[in-house]
Amino acid sequence: MLKFCSVVRGISGPTYHRIAVPQTPLFDNLGEAFFGGISMPALTAQASIDISASRQDVHEVLVNFHTWSAWSPWLYLEPDTRVSYRGDIGQPGHGYDWVGNKVGAGGMTLTATTEDRIECDLQFLKPFKSFARVRFTLEALDSSTTRVSWFMDSRLPFFMFFMKNTMNGMIRSDYRRGLALLKDYIECETVPSHSEFVGTVRVDGCDYVGCRASTGMVGIAESVAGSFQQIHRAEQSRKFRSGGNPFCFYERMDYKRDACVYIVAIPTQGQVEVTPPLLSGRRPDCSALKVVHTGPYHHLGNAWALLISESRHQKLKVSKTVFPFECYMNDPETTAPEMLVTELFLPLQG
Repeated sequence: MLKFCSVVRGISGPTYHRIAVPQTPLFDNLGEAFFGGISMPALTAQASIDISASRQDVHEVLVNFHTWSAWSPWLYLEPDTRVSYRGDIGQPGHGYDWVGNKVGAGGMTLTATTEDRIECDLQFLKPFKSFARVRFTLEALDSSTTRVSWFMDSRLPFFMFFMKNTMNGMIRSDYRRGLALLKDYIECETVPSHSEFVGTVRVDGCDYVGCRASTGMVGIAESVAGSFQQIHRAEQSRKFRSGGNPFCFYERMDYKRDACVYIVAIPTQGQVEVTPPLLSGRRPDCSALKVVHTGPYHHLGNAWALLISESRHQKLKVSKTVFPFECYMNDPETTAPEMLVTELFLPLQG
């Protein structure tokens, strides 16, 4: 069995790759007609991360849109996106435009900048038009550490008011992915995360012993590590035999409450009787979309985002009975983080 008890993980989990809020005269007119000009609900998302670099170094990267293709959480999903640049680097009016088959089309423009604040306008053109204001704040914690906070302010169409908290959570998840990529890009001068889309495959089922837990998205690293410790101790004491690579089901991802429910598990050779908090079961055979991720576990959210992006692009129906899962193919205690291989599966209907 691969021992995951000492692993620190930071999985973002399955997420939508982009939220676009329509802004057209039609929406404005309908709002006036039915709600007497009541303002559309505000949509604000925010995420932060600490980067081991000076505020000036972080600032130089953020105001240079030529660097964004290396760490943007959306361009990661479609590396072949056509990108063009305009204006003088670091000056208001500097920006970039993108056109892709999956990420749509749009542009980002720098509007104002100081040593501790960067402001941009974000315009989506396809699949439909929307607009948002984006800003970064840079807090110097010391001479070599900067806290970067990424904000987005927009508005929802009046008929989507009930989606406000959920959409905030989805955008926040994307921002966390992007900031983790930015951190590695600045600190390591590279991004050790590569996701390869394999396609639709057939996955054999297996019996397993597992442990269910719930946690916040931010606290998932310590939670998953602790859950694997429980299974490892049970394996040693009960001497049941593992039958393959460890894996993790994602039973629920609640973006509204910023929480998830998961089961970490090890395959077994046949059914095994266990007592709580452990559980046993069988992962059924299934057809699934597959992505192989190479790199640290804290970048696995990128691979999940790619899976969901592909399922939407291909207009596939996701299974409602088999949970998404990821399999850990090598041992993190003996493998360098950038060489860790994880296979991710999004089960499909039928």
